[in-house]
Amino acid sequence: MNRIVLIGNGFDLSHKLKTSYNDFLFYYLKKILDSFFDILFYEGKLIELHSRSSITGVPKMETLDDLISNLNILKTKRDSNVSVKYNSHFFQEIIEVYQHEKWVDLENHYFSYLLRMSNASSNLKEDLSKLNQDFEHLKTEFENYLREVVISDKPIQNPAKFDFLLEDIPHDQLIDSKPVYPTYIENIHVLNFNYTPTFNIYANHLNSKKNTSINFIHGELNNPDNPIIFGYGDEHNEEYKKFENKKENQLFEHIKSFKYLRTSNYQDLIRFIDGNEFQVCIMGHSCGLSDRTMLKEIFEHINCKSILIYYHKWGTDTHENDYVNKTYEISRHFTDKGMMRKKVVSFDKSEAL
Repeated sequence: MNRIVLIGNGFDLSHKLKTSYNDFLFYYLKKILDSFFDILFYEGKLIELHSRSSITGVPKMETLDDLISNLNILKTKRDSNVSVKYNSHFFQEIIEVYQHEKWVDLENHYFSYLLRMSNASSNLKEDLSKLNQDFEHLKTEFENYLREVVISDKPIQNPAKFDFLLEDIPHDQLIDSKPVYPTYIENIHVLNFNYTPTFNIYANHLNSKKNTSINFIHGELNNPDNPIIFGYGDEHNEEYKKFENKKENQLFEHIKSFKYLRTSNYQDLIRFIDGNEFQVCIMGHSCGLSDRTMLKEIFEHINCKSILIYYHKWGTDTHENDYVNKTYEISRHFTDKGMMRKKVVSFDKSEAL
């Protein structure tokens, strides 16, 4: 039997890398406001700030809340000589979403905005062009942020930390398994949804003991042969299906399924899951709908015999972890909920990451 390891952003966050969208938004807005308070001028693709007079002192800018509060003060202060102009309604909505929810998911919000636009826009072609340009700009800025700020050369202290992935699978973690005897793992396929090389040192160590491959399914920083994939991937959404009846190809510009065709990464994954029965191990991946097309194909595959969640734990009480929420997300990728309950390993047989 084989093993697939899903690596998501939570894995990077556990390594103290500031790779969340909130981290990026803080960096992006601080760069804007630092420039404005320095020269009283900022002109960018998404927002412009101008002041007709000097400003005394620089306000507190230590958190994302500070930055957005400062931006709102500049925008709404009636006696101010400052002009704040959003050039992107999409970007303005992102700021508003964060204010209400204290977090933002750029990919999910893009798809939500795209759906609303496709149903309501009176000038769809022009509006889609603007939205896709704005989203592409944020993608580029996010990639630059990861490359310039986040990626660290600090050595991993313990390359053998995840050697438990080499262990045989206990019979009670598998459906259709004969009792007593554990199942030997032959190959490991690390499906890395991150753009960062954080898992590389662990994969190299695992490969020295057992055949281990790593697949940067969403692209890899600083690798032009494996460009970054940034967008949405839920072909099973009922609204998405309506896109295919509209004669407007710009609706698909940032849909992940079409980006996968630029490399053989997706085909490599399919060959692996078609080749033998496998267990899925989830490490730091949210299992959200932005990757539904791929996750549904993996989880519902006839060769998938087990889904093991390595959950995030933040306290000592039994309920202080994300195991249950993760099962909610996983269930959205199953048409057959009974099969989902058979494949997902129970909490008492799962472990914290």
